[in-house]
Amino acid sequence: MTMRSILSGSRNVSGRWWATLGLAIVVALHLLGGLPFQSAMRMLSFDLYQTLVPRPRAETPVTIVDIDEASQEKFGRWPWPRNLTARMLDRIWGMQPAVVALDFLMPEADQFSACQVTKYIPDIDPALTRRLCALPSNDKVLATALRRGKSVLGLVGVEERTQRDPLGPLMQRISDDPLAPLQRFGTVLTNLPQLGEAAAGHGILNTEMQRGVVRRMPLVASVGGKVLPSLSLEMLRLMDDSPDFRIRRGERGVEGVEIGKRFVASQEDGTLWVHYAQYDPTRVVSATQALDGKLDPKLFRNKLVLVGVSGLGRTESQYTALGERVPSVAIHAQMLDSILDGATLQRPNWALWVEGALMLVVGLAISWGFPRLGARVLLPIMAFSMVVLWLGGLAAYARASLLLDVASPISIFIVMFFFMLAGLLVREEGQRKTLTDRLVKGEARQKSLEEQSDTARGEMETARRIQMGILPDVKAHFANESRLDIAALMEPAKLVGGDLYDCFMLDEHRAYFSIGDVCGKGIPASLFMVISKTLCKSLALRFSSFSLTQLDPGYLMRQANLEISRDNTEMFFVTAVIGVFDLRTGELSYCNAGHDMPLRFAPGSPPTELEGSTSPPICVVDEYDYQTYRTRLAPGEFLCLFTDGVTEAFNAKQEMYGSERLHSALGECGQGATAQDVLEVIRSRVHEFEAGADPSDDLTVMVLRWTPDPKA
Repeated sequence: MTMRSILSGSRNVSGRWWATLGLAIVVALHLLGGLPFQSAMRMLSFDLYQTLVPRPRAETPVTIVDIDEASQEKFGRWPWPRNLTARMLDRIWGMQPAVVALDFLMPEADQFSACQVTKYIPDIDPALTRRLCALPSNDKVLATALRRGKSVLGLVGVEERTQRDPLGPLMQRISDDPLAPLQRFGTVLTNLPQLGEAAAGHGILNTEMQRGVVRRMPLVASVGGKVLPSLSLEMLRLMDDSPDFRIRRGERGVEGVEIGKRFVASQEDGTLWVHYAQYDPTRVVSATQALDGKLDPKLFRNKLVLVGVSGLGRTESQYTALGERVPSVAIHAQMLDSILDGATLQRPNWALWVEGALMLVVGLAISWGFPRLGARVLLPIMAFSMVVLWLGGLAAYARASLLLDVASPISIFIVMFFFMLAGLLVREEGQRKTLTDRLVKGEARQKSLEEQSDTARGEMETARRIQMGILPDVKAHFANESRLDIAALMEPAKLVGGDLYDCFMLDEHRAYFSIGDVCGKGIPASLFMVISKTLCKSLALRFSSFSLTQLDPGYLMRQANLEISRDNTEMFFVTAVIGVFDLRTGELSYCNAGHDMPLRFAPGSPPTELEGSTSPPICVVDEYDYQTYRTRLAPGEFLCLFTDGVTEAFNAKQEMYGSERLHSALGECGQGATAQDVLEVIRSRVHEFEAGADPSDDLTVMVLRWTPDPKA
């Protein structure tokens, strides 16, 4: 064993210990509440559970009366006169519901009452005013309607703190445990006292929104030292004829809420994860039907009825974990359904510890076990492990209604795996530096080589042969690949040039291609071209085992930018296009770093540029986040990549060839044209245009055509 191998082994062991320390810190942060990005991934994972396996829609005990757009077109925009709301409520009571709750707030006197209207009529007869004010107000009419049955009004918790009793004399202290770790509000917005006194119960309407999605709702909340139920919980209390409810405490916080013989489990802060089913429009009755008396008694008899407002311009609509945008009253209905079905979701306290243990096991396996395995063994194990973790989390949700965060262990898996790949890049840095040093030394000899005799000319010819020799022979590379017709050429402006292209098969179905242009010409540009081509090819081969969606050209461009920028003492930069082409489907992913956008065209049709914007060239902006774009070629469609030696070719009159002439040349390619035919058209048109003038830049073109087997 050599001293170098001993030192290399010691560095590997030291790196593993550092990786273990970092893993321990990440797991500790997870147990203490997690990292910001971790919460977002967890929520997306939980949403995906519900999207894949939504709660089955059973026969619901809940009916929604929606003051929708049609109702407002017929009876006027919301808010309505409260005598109209009372008339609707009377019709609902006639269907014998168990409980009716109003999912809106009425904090002020109704301005449509007869007495209130007189204030806005100038010079009104005082006698008429007295007669109108003698009539019952709309608020009194609605209060009378509320007293006809078990009605619940909503309250809205706000952060404002106040010295007065935030609930007024209507509400009593329901729980004797104000220290429970509940969601807290300084006070609440209440309804008009006349209406509040008429209601049988009151519940808070607040929802808990995370990144625009309602995933949890409070069962109970603390307001000024008092504990209030949610609208849904208060409806259940009245339905069960329970005089009150009690909070069951555990060691870490709230375990749930007891209503008579019913127990509703909750999170330790008194919230409940809403278990969503697909939105069911059959449970929704338009307020127009209620006011017109066209109600189906089966939808109301002994049911829990929620009255809410939607319609154009209303802000109460919210997104659910299923991605559906529904009125807020529908979310209260979903909460009631999941409680009554016994299908509430739970995220127990021990879930964090299970997830932390999984993160630790996965991280240790990667840092200590996987480096001993080859890529052929490591990649299948990685893919299998992530699938098992994900299916395990989905099974826990589907079978036991448990929410386990498997996204965090999977993210640890992916991050540490890429750290391993980064380690490979570091170990190869020495080889790259050696190559760079040799090329830099050759660059220093450029001027003397150009001034030497015929012997020096011979050396330049040798350099030309070497440079042209590292460019791939596309016909040989793809001789056995019938699905891809490809042709390429590079003509340097001097004996050696700074343009580059590359293409090869990543595996049996995917082709890699790239084209680039180093700023400058001659030997310095050619040396930098060799570095750029070698590193881009090395990166593509290193990640060739990834799928098309994982083998991200934007990521390859970012890595190439980092690698090529190092030791770039001459401040060269490279414009480039990198792409991966799936020969099975025609799917094309690509990234453009300051290069001319490739053209696509079908024979006989005008060419168009690929979609997407260009980014800065390589070696211009450190750590730039290059983006990947995707498209799909049709069978027989061409893709043409070129450098500015085509569009910026000049003739003796100093006229530029330009994009229009190139588009015109490509438009001449008819049915039956091959990639070589297209390439020859471009080259011949450019040379005809130059008409003997010295080339202003290297001319490089690559043409691809997808020719899938129609029987495949």
